Amino acid sequence: MSRLPSLQNVLNATLNTILRFPLEIITAISGTIFAIILNELDYQDSNKEIYQKALMSCSLCLVLFLSVSLFFIAAKKSTILRLVTSIVLGALIVLFVFGFHQRITEIEMQQFLVLNVALHLLVSFAGFLPRTYNQDEFWEFNKQLFLRILTSGLYSIVLYCGLVLAILAIDKLFKVEFYDHIYLHIFFVIAGIFNTIFFLNGVPETNNSQNPLVLKYPKGLKNFTQYVLLPLVSLYLVILICYEAKILVTLSLPVGWVSYLVLVFAIFGILSFLLIHPIATETANLWMRTFSRWFYFLLIPLLGLLFWAILYRINLYGFTHERYYVILLSIWLSIVVGYFLISKHPKIKFIPISMCLAGLFSIVGPQSANSISKYSQLSRFEFYMEKPNQKLTFEQEQDLSSIVSFLEDNYGVESLVPYAKDKLEALLKKQKSPSDYEIMKSLGFEYRSPYDRKNDNDGSFYYYFYGHNDNTVENIHGQDFLFTLFNNNDFNCDKCTSIDGKIYSIKSKKTDYGLDLQINQDIIPLKINDFVTKNSVFRRNNNTNENVIQKIENSKYTITLNYISVNGKIGKEKKIISNYQIKVMVGIKK
Repeated sequence: MSRLPSLQNVLNATLNTILRFPLEIITAISGTIFAIILNELDYQDSNKEIYQKALMSCSLCLVLFLSVSLFFIAAKKSTILRLVTSIVLGALIVLFVFGFHQRITEIEMQQFLVLNVALHLLVSFAGFLPRTYNQDEFWEFNKQLFLRILTSGLYSIVLYCGLVLAILAIDKLFKVEFYDHIYLHIFFVIAGIFNTIFFLNGVPETNNSQNPLVLKYPKGLKNFTQYVLLPLVSLYLVILICYEAKILVTLSLPVGWVSYLVLVFAIFGILSFLLIHPIATETANLWMRTFSRWFYFLLIPLLGLLFWAILYRINLYGFTHERYYVILLSIWLSIVVGYFLISKHPKIKFIPISMCLAGLFSIVGPQSANSISKYSQLSRFEFYMEKPNQKLTFEQEQDLSSIVSFLEDNYGVESLVPYAKDKLEALLKKQKSPSDYEIMKSLGFEYRSPYDRKNDNDGSFYYYFYGHNDNTVENIHGQDFLFTLFNNNDFNCDKCTSIDGKIYSIKSKKTDYGLDLQINQDIIPLKINDFVTKNSVFRRNNNTNENVIQKIENSKYTITLNYISVNGKIGKEKKIISNYQIKVMVGIKK
């Protein structure tokens, strides 16, 4: 009869884990502290970015230190050498993360995630690098590692729920007040410290003669793979082969997202191949034997489809980070397929090793995703700038707009200056952070969003001035009062303001041309419909920071209409307004 572990056994196991993985435990505790501090900081706190980078560094270093420990334990090298190596490599990781911008960009976050994946893959094979490779031991090690991840996650969830319910019961039954973030802080402690220690306690050694790794294939895994995973992979395969046949028959081009579908199929297929590998050659498992024998052959035509789809997109629109990783994974898949088809005795460790190297290859250097994407889009931008005073088609303006948006978002407007120096330098003197619309306008072109359509003679239009913010302080020098008009409500304010002892009442009334604005007894026509129809800024899906102003004067008043948003339908000769929001500023002539 099994007994629950005693407190002494738990303490001994915890102490052994700490002595076995000291740097990993310290890193986990540090990361937990940084997460708690980060949670307590105000949103605008200047130190927030520092703690974010410290937390990111801890998450990377934890996985790196585990990989180094597995390597040195398997090699039976000095613990001091192992700690020194870990600290040196960890310092490089910290320098890499703290080299990010103050506000981490999307590209830098992508680099962090790719490095995280690469380091996790390193854990899977680091303990087998310094010793003679054994296929069954490698599979068993990663199986135990995976099951330990699931077990530690389950224990952590149960422990967290139990503690949260206990605190909630004390709060409700005994009226004991706890500080606001206690539930989140408990989560950080359990996920960061308990989960890490529990997981590390179950990490097997790869070179231990007293406790060797012996292959034990779970029956449940066999059933899951045979009756769930392999049928799903086969369904994907049938769909993709049918689609490829359709392309060959109709001589049509593949759609862009088929690249992702092929990659998903290939990754699921390789995962299935790895899961069934120890029993794939057994005569009793005919379905698995067939899959294992033909899987990589069936990938060959799909790889052709994958390369065709992604290279076609790259030829049209150049490299972006997403296209870079699709082509990188395509090349990696081709290498894996070639290796398993050519090699007589292929080793499954080739899969995580090659993917880890591919991930590291893509992070820094002239061959990285960042460098290739930047160079590609700058080259395309330079191509448009080499022909001064050229007239671009709608499609070319839309393409150039997407290039400007990509480069401005990821590298700043400064990256564009060398290719259009005079125009952009003049713009930067006026505004430090110009919008994509203003950049295109300074280049002599019109900004076209991806949602714009070439034919604006039918359909609908939408304009929104996103530079508008109700929380900002505006200077209305020269104006006497300000209010906002909406098309679905008439404005009616009786004796609403007094200027120089005179009381003013303001009303509005809808008309065919817009509305009539009545100030006391004076009626001023506001011809909004004609103005919107004639102004090209009011076009399909135009979110912009271009401030559209309409000025109207009579003998007594100067009226300024500041358009915040307008939308409606586009007829043959005019725009039919459905909704608008207009800020009205009225100046009284002296």
